[in-house]
Amino acid sequence: MERGLFDDASGEYRETPAAAPGAEAWPLSQALAATIAVSAVPGVETDARSFVERGLHELAALREGPVYRATADSEVYYDDNEWIAQDLLDWNAVQPDRAAVAGASAIFGAVVRAWDGDQATPCAGGIYWTRAAAVRDRNTVSTVNGALVGLRLYGLTGRPVYLYWARRMLDWVNRCMLSPDGLYWDHVRADGTVDRTEWSYNQGSPIAAYLLLYRSTGDRAALARAEALADGTLRAFDGRWLSEPPEFAAIFFRHLLELAAVDGNTSYVAAAQAYADAAWNGLRDPGTGLFDAPAGGTTLLGQAAFVQLYAHLAVTESGGGGRRSPQPGAAPTGRGSGGAGAGPARAPRGPRTPPAPAGRSGRSSRTTR
Repeated sequence: MERGLFDDASGEYRETPAAAPGAEAWPLSQALAATIAVSAVPGVETDARSFVERGLHELAALREGPVYRATADSEVYYDDNEWIAQDLLDWNAVQPDRAAVAGASAIFGAVVRAWDGDQATPCAGGIYWTRAAAVRDRNTVSTVNGALVGLRLYGLTGRPVYLYWARRMLDWVNRCMLSPDGLYWDHVRADGTVDRTEWSYNQGSPIAAYLLLYRSTGDRAALARAEALADGTLRAFDGRWLSEPPEFAAIFFRHLLELAAVDGNTSYVAAAQAYADAAWNGLRDPGTGLFDAPAGGTTLLGQAAFVQLYAHLAVTESGGGGRRSPQPGAAPTGRGSGGAGAGPARAPRGPRTPPAPAGRSGRSSRTTR
């Protein structure tokens, strides 16, 4: 990743080997996550702090108050900011850093302010995908990752407000985004129509959120929901993992490994290893060490995804992992939903829409924006 996609002259990443360097929040957040994941592998010597500081410096060009724009000349996307918040919390788990936690908390505050509070909206609630007034989609990715950041902050601080909002966000995705097969759809539009695409990362992030809910409160229904979602996703995507964008698949599998570290299900580890092996054999160029996306071409997003996945597998192999949150019952228990008992309320039916090609849900790939 560093050799093929980092530009020494500018000190910035390129999104593709031939692209001009320049900060983009989504790919850069995943490159940061990859760097931090490698630094957490036992026995690996890295100058992680300098690399993380370099990445944060590159992101600073996109910063606007507590949040970050997608690119210097575009709008704020809340899922971008939630990935960055998770990077900051991951870094704090490796090397305690109050400023990183404060940054993640400030992002979470902005996410809460992006909650749809208009009761006249179809499927009222949820986190808007973007601050752009012309796009009023509320997405699984922006809402569930908001819950995940909130639960991680709750695990660090014990402040009930984080748990309250995390539960509320999980309530919304269960009410509006849960499909009859138990997986999550992508987003609901302002008119109430639903994009029913089922992306793997929209299953991975809820697994992580339910797992943290269990570990923070002892709610065994939340653990059961995480396991049911993991099993359902593995069935639904069986035979087509290599056609899924790797940045999506890696998010699912790294959270699957976190679940395995808690419930001891070795079949989850085997599934993650099988995907990693298939990608190594089918998508990697042995000459460059770079991975191609299923649609063709190497991207920083895809390369960072595989760095993260192999790092998490290495931690799993070493017997580590599962270090992000307290043990069950260590934080105060609050009332609310989020476990397996949350009813499968159906979102309003809408026409199927084709997925964005090898990119983010609901728009063209960020690598071409």
